[in-house]
Amino acid sequence: MLSARPPRSRVRPLLRIHGNRRVLSDALGCAVVRRITDDAGRAWRVREFYSPSGVGLFFRCDVPGIRAETRAAVGPLESLDDERLVTLLQSEAE
Repeated sequence: MLSARPPRSRVRPLLRIHGNRRVLSDALGCAVVRRITDDAGRAWRVREFYSPSGVGLFFRCDVPGIRAETRAAVGPLESLDDERLVTLLQSEAE
């Protein structure tokens, strides 16, 4: 005989482990917005993130072994063209 109660499934919010604490994905305040290619031909994913100290850009290279970079945002990511993003990426890396 079947039970009168519907089966219970556990619904968990999306969590990411950040260091030794858990953070809800909405609290991170970032989304993949753009893909760019630098002068060396490496592909980068650029995210705009929000933190208590302000707005920034997170550059992550698709090539293994290249470390990620962060920069202060000079404007909304949607308003920056690819050349400006590559200049921002390379400005502090040199």
